[in-house]
Amino acid sequence: MTKKPLIYIFGHKNPDTDSICSAIAYAELKKLLGHQAKPIRLGKINKETEFVLNYFGLPVPDYLPTIRTQISDLDIDQVEHLSPQLSLRTAWDKIKSTNIKVAAVVDENKKLQGIVTLSDITSRFMDILSNTEALKVTPLKNILKTLSAQLLVGSEEQFKPSGRALIAAMTPDGMAPFIEPGDIVLVGNRKDSQLKSIEAGANCLIITCAGHVNADVLGEAESNDCVILRTSYDTYTVALLLNQSIPVEIVMAKDKLAVFHINDYIDEIKDEMLQSRHRAYPVVDNNNEIQGFITRYHLISKKDKQVILIDHNEASQSIDGLEQAQILEIIDHHRIGGIITGSPIYFKNEAVGSTATIIAGLYLDFKIKPAASIAGILCAAIISDTMHFKSPTSTGKDRYMADKMAQIAQLDLDKFSREMLDNSS
Repeated sequence: MTKKPLIYIFGHKNPDTDSICSAIAYAELKKLLGHQAKPIRLGKINKETEFVLNYFGLPVPDYLPTIRTQISDLDIDQVEHLSPQLSLRTAWDKIKSTNIKVAAVVDENKKLQGIVTLSDITSRFMDILSNTEALKVTPLKNILKTLSAQLLVGSEEQFKPSGRALIAAMTPDGMAPFIEPGDIVLVGNRKDSQLKSIEAGANCLIITCAGHVNADVLGEAESNDCVILRTSYDTYTVALLLNQSIPVEIVMAKDKLAVFHINDYIDEIKDEMLQSRHRAYPVVDNNNEIQGFITRYHLISKKDKQVILIDHNEASQSIDGLEQAQILEIIDHHRIGGIITGSPIYFKNEAVGSTATIIAGLYLDFKIKPAASIAGILCAAIISDTMHFKSPTSTGKDRYMADKMAQIAQLDLDKFSREMLDNSS
């Protein structure tokens, strides 16, 4: 089942009691009708409103300075999180199944270290000559996993290769001059070739085709801190796979990354994204923890925030960035201003003394009894905006709805009105 979008409900800037309380009450009605709704405020509340909310035990709505679309509003792509030491082979397997062909390289705390793409990995596969330095920092566990190999002698601590990898394809005496201390040597089951490689200072022997290794070769390797591992792969395959064991941190992009924050505004990052050729951009939070990736697709498919305007209908009185939002409804009791919407909306405007009067009426229309606290703040908002029914704009409907809400909230209107007046200054 698709989750309904969150609807932001708010009154005007410099909010009064009617603006705040009507937004809270209408958000609650929307929730009861099955919507996701959140009341917000566009400014600091006054003392009267603070008294009313405290009296009925309701929290002050969160302050929201703008309704502009942020990255956090988008359904950005979730990608694989890779350890810097992960092999290229494993990274390839993880990335190739994703839509955007990119992954985030993170540390143990999920903090972004870099990004890697399929093209980064394939470029490294083709650039064999540059892999010498990379093999120096390749963990033994990567090679064991990539080659599906068995460790016969040695440990991770003893694996300290120079970075060169050679194939023992000639006679033992003929290959000795080519082997240097620290080399990785790919060798078959020939005992003399195995011993000669150890004697020449090889740091690691990779026995291919599941070749046999005699006990005296194992002993010689132990004496010379030479690591020996054995794999069932043939020599050609091992030569190809060895480069795939290189850690992903070698190929990841980490310098001059275009990184966006989860709370960045779309209109501020759009130009940078459209002018760049990058496929995707990492998104982080305040702790530099990766939150996902944003692509150009998200810019063209974004959905604006949904809003309902309460107690106002003019853009100058409303939230900043309103032009980027989708206005669903307007409920007001003032003159009709100049807001233009992109599609038809529900617009309820009545000549009454308070927007809370209209909201209270909607509860009755839907045959929903508000909670005592909601009825209480609606009653307070009506009293406030009609100046206890003495305002020229006050109507009989205001009095009727105030009485209805007071009955639910079990309020004495006159007594409560005096308390509000005493606490409004």
